[in-house]
Amino acid sequence: MKGISLSNIPSRIAALLAGFGIAGGLFSAGQAEAGFRKVPESYQEVKAQIVQSGPTLLFSDSPEMVYENGILYRDVIQGEGRVFFHHTNEMENTRKLSVLMRPVERIATVTWGCRGIGDPDKLYYISARKGQTRYFTEYKELKKKAHKAALKETRKKKAKVNPKKKPLTDYSFYGKVADLPTSTLARGEFFEVLSQERNMSHAGVRLKPKQLLTGLFDFYASQPVEIIVMMSDTAEDIEHFSKTAKQLPMDEHPLRGTYEKSDLTYIIKEPVQMKWYRQKALCMASSDDGTFLRGVDKMTGKETENHGNYGVVYHVQFSAAGEHPVNLGINPWGGEFCGAGLLLYGGKAELTRIPHTDVFFGRGDEIDDIFEIDPDHKKVEAEFVWSPPGASNLPVRVFWSINRLKNSKKY
Repeated sequence: MKGISLSNIPSRIAALLAGFGIAGGLFSAGQAEAGFRKVPESYQEVKAQIVQSGPTLLFSDSPEMVYENGILYRDVIQGEGRVFFHHTNEMENTRKLSVLMRPVERIATVTWGCRGIGDPDKLYYISARKGQTRYFTEYKELKKKAHKAALKETRKKKAKVNPKKKPLTDYSFYGKVADLPTSTLARGEFFEVLSQERNMSHAGVRLKPKQLLTGLFDFYASQPVEIIVMMSDTAEDIEHFSKTAKQLPMDEHPLRGTYEKSDLTYIIKEPVQMKWYRQKALCMASSDDGTFLRGVDKMTGKETENHGNYGVVYHVQFSAAGEHPVNLGINPWGGEFCGAGLLLYGGKAELTRIPHTDVFFGRGDEIDDIFEIDPDHKKVEAEFVWSPPGASNLPVRVFWSINRLKNSKKY
């Protein structure tokens, strides 16, 4: 099965990774395997129903390497939206990356959801991991607030929760959390999202030469708003620049466009009940499974594919059963990987780095057991939430196995 690996990522990225010692093997074989286990020779693939839902995704990643000032991407969104951007300053001097939002006609109220913006960095995977950690940290906190609000409403109505109800695929927090931040923009006003500055003409984030910035944020717009991602001189008036600058063409990798329904839910109907020396797995984000989002680059009208599903949030809904504690492990089948993820289980939310024992996966044949679930002879509902990090490779496999070390102590 062919995924996105080091052999088919842009050569400029591979060269940069090699420059940092990553592509060439920053970690020796012994180091790479420390804390990890090998992918088993045989395992059972679980069957899953895939449901697509969620916000409209505005995806800006081409040109990835920016060699001149200009508009990187722009489009208009109303309702639930999400923006993912991933750009490097390839010019000789410091530049400014800005994401400007303004109403099209009427006054628009923007409600802000989860936000995960990395820091400028020459190490791409570091910027990506910081952004993902911040995004899922906010997701974790908002999930707790939404859960408390739902319990309060249930007690108020004295209603009983139906344990057999279908899994939910509505993951937005708008209307579920009362204190989400908002921004109201009248015609002629604008908001720079990265700096969170309002009507500030010089707002944005400074990128030194060779630095990358990547990030992801969610929002809800009551009226149509235009979103413009742009690279400019540091002293540039971004409001004026957004109206006069030229639109930059995509590079050889057309990773740019607007895509509907950017949440993917994998519903595993059969309980994950493990037996000794048997493992189960689920593969996601493969170029062969037909789940990469298709949309349109609104600046050119060309149809594009989000090859990698960057900006898509994956939800794996499953239940664990039986007497043995179950490990949930991650295998980045495509190679280099550095991100974060979240497990919702037993009314709690647990955040972890992926991998959690090291900075970086580098071989493609390792499994990192990042979570543990103990059914204790019961059926326990759980959900694993993750998103493809910028500068990482796909596909990804989730493995379920028995925690043998814990069981050997217990029995």
